[in-house]
Amino acid sequence: MQPVSLPRKILGLQQKMHLLLAEWVSLDRARRQSTSAMVSFTFDDFPRSALGIGGRMLSDHGWRGTYYCASGMMGKIVDSEAMFTRSDLDNLVAAGHELGCHTRDHVPCFSRDGKSFAENCAANRSGIKKMLGYDIRNFSFPNGQATLGVKRRLHSVYDSCRSNNWGINTDPVDLSYLRANPIYSRYGTEAVRKLVAENVQRNGWLVLYTHDISPNPSPYGCTPDDFEQVMHLVLESSAEVVTIRDAVSRFARI
Repeated sequence: MQPVSLPRKILGLQQKMHLLLAEWVSLDRARRQSTSAMVSFTFDDFPRSALGIGGRMLSDHGWRGTYYCASGMMGKIVDSEAMFTRSDLDNLVAAGHELGCHTRDHVPCFSRDGKSFAENCAANRSGIKKMLGYDIRNFSFPNGQATLGVKRRLHSVYDSCRSNNWGINTDPVDLSYLRANPIYSRYGTEAVRKLVAENVQRNGWLVLYTHDISPNPSPYGCTPDDFEQVMHLVLESSAEVVTIRDAVSRFARI
């Protein structure tokens, strides 16, 4: 007997429901011990330019970022972008940036069952541990897609899991579903400017993310000028710039 194929529209509705449940059901609620505004710069995948250009720009301000890597991409060209190399990982850790998990093979939640998805994450952590002796503690969902089932499997494994849903993280925060906002040149920087100002007013935690940084960025990256502009906005706001790891350490579970 042939398996019954569900219409694409129904499959799309099912996925949307999974995404909404992941957003609505909090699994790791926490409150912050301090009340000052915080900002975290994060990078997904990550292209070499994210560290070679973005990491240097952050370091010039005395700041550090969080780089969510999928180790299966190491040394490859993905969508015309050169991905990080083994030496980049050494340089990242030496510079004090944080290394996070993005699965090993950049697999979205809907592409695997929960067990094999968790195994792919575990393979990424163990591979990084073997290469660097580094313990990865924080996670970012590939493509920002989170399901409640995957959240349940991962929230006890990682100190935090980051989505791509826009917004500012304010108490009580769901550490298993952090909100984050893109720095994409195709969007401009006006929305980020408003978020930076709102973050200070609300004493929140603003998480930003991008991919490559180059004069001709991909649709998921930004130019050095736009990145510098965002950094200037954050600097003027007087918010504290911290890695995801350092920010999470300031929360107490409730």
